Amino acid sequence: MKKQSFLQGALILMIAGFINRIMGFLLRIILVRLVGDEGLGLFQMVYPLFMTLLLISTAGFPVSISKLIPERLAKNNLEGSYDLLKVTLVFVCLTSFTVSLLLYFSAEFIAEHIYSDERTYLIILAIIPCLFMSPMTASFRGFFQGFHTMIPTALSQIVEQLSRVAATLILIDMVSYLGLKYQAASIALGISIGEFSGLLILIILFIHHLYSPKSNTREKTQKIKQKSKHNYFNDLKEICSLAIPITLGRIVNSLMISGEAILIPRQLQISGFSVKEATSLYGQLSGMVEQLLYLPTVITIALTTSLIPNISDAYARNNIDKIKNNYQDVIRITTYLGLPITIIFFTRGSEICQLLFGYPEAGTILAIMAFSSTFIYFLQVSSGMLNGLGKPQLALLNLSIGSLLKLIGIFFLTRQPELGIQGAAISISLGYMLSALLNFITIGHNIGYGLNVKQCFLKPMFSSSILLIINPYLTKIIKLLPYKPGSHLETLIVLFLLIIIYLLIMVLIRAITPEDLDRFKNKGK
Repeated sequence: MKKQSFLQGALILMIAGFINRIMGFLLRIILVRLVGDEGLGLFQMVYPLFMTLLLISTAGFPVSISKLIPERLAKNNLEGSYDLLKVTLVFVCLTSFTVSLLLYFSAEFIAEHIYSDERTYLIILAIIPCLFMSPMTASFRGFFQGFHTMIPTALSQIVEQLSRVAATLILIDMVSYLGLKYQAASIALGISIGEFSGLLILIILFIHHLYSPKSNTREKTQKIKQKSKHNYFNDLKEICSLAIPITLGRIVNSLMISGEAILIPRQLQISGFSVKEATSLYGQLSGMVEQLLYLPTVITIALTTSLIPNISDAYARNNIDKIKNNYQDVIRITTYLGLPITIIFFTRGSEICQLLFGYPEAGTILAIMAFSSTFIYFLQVSSGMLNGLGKPQLALLNLSIGSLLKLIGIFFLTRQPELGIQGAAISISLGYMLSALLNFITIGHNIGYGLNVKQCFLKPMFSSSILLIINPYLTKIIKLLPYKPGSHLETLIVLFLLIIIYLLIMVLIRAITPEDLDRFKNKGK
């Protein structure tokens, strides 16, 4: 299967990510109309439990092999790459089967005593097949990513989402006469069906990869079968050395989210807000503002997924120039993305929150957290960079330090009556900033700080500052037009103009050049 460069792979995953986000968003809109907020609420009660158990079942193994496989390929050890996949599949099958079995036998207890709603029992049962299949899907994706081909991941994600949407809507229609709990369970079963479709596609692609004449792996795989003995325990130790810090990092992040959900409303109540007011403010922060900030992560997730195997391969070959070039690409894309978003969210936060959620008051929180957007995106890709360099423990350490600052800030600032939810927003922003800066220092210590400051920082800062200057005049210009657009349309027009102006300035000052676009076609980069 054809290899892609770092930028080609990232672009493929970005396109797939955008398609999936659109389909997922449309499905959510339809589900609101079909099952209402109560039906979605039932499903959302179970979904966090599913994600936690999925984290335990995968244990960071798929990410680890996407980093280790390029190292073995760099040493012409093709058989070792398949050994890593074998160990990973055996491990995740055992863990996911065990976790699924435990969930099956405890489903009734969880529904009655933890959720206190027996309707969640069917939802738990419907999600179990996905809990078993998803770790295998992730493992095959990690395998292909290790071979520098992102097409299987992208294709399986699209097929999975299409199957999920179709299955969910068909199942809900079929069981509509049975009641709400069956409709909510249909959402969970739709996820399981989608996961099966994605896994099936990956298995077909894997068989094609093994036996395709072009891949020239059929004879090599025969050698794997003929090997007399292989120490799979060493493979397991090597995978675990990376998987454990990665998993701990995800657990830390999950615990931080849970900690925020408990601590912020409590501190708001101490500052004088009622329970209802505190819950509402936290909903604006987590359900609106943070969701807006995380929207562009469809790009950074694609970058991170493509970055890990490329950095690992270059590191194994001691190709420092390629590592630095890929890192500079990451810095450029992150600042090109994050800095204009900072300006737009800071200056247009209230209008955006009014347009999307009908809560303009959330714009104040968005304006504060806008300054952390570039750091959030860099934190994600820089953690992938450290994973690719074989230093996930440093990414975990930096994340933990930032998370500690975040919790301390939430504890002391949110309880101040003059700050309230703004204190929480400041604290979360400072936590992200600290972790991102620590990652920047760590990476620089390992590979050097030889970045093109002009291209990576000065040009996007200049273009973003122009947006800040012209932003208030755009509204005045629109109001002078003979046709008076409504407030929502006016917001959309201003946002569109800001994006176009930013891109034009970036092209004019040669921050974005034709050579940059050509590099997406350059396999060797």
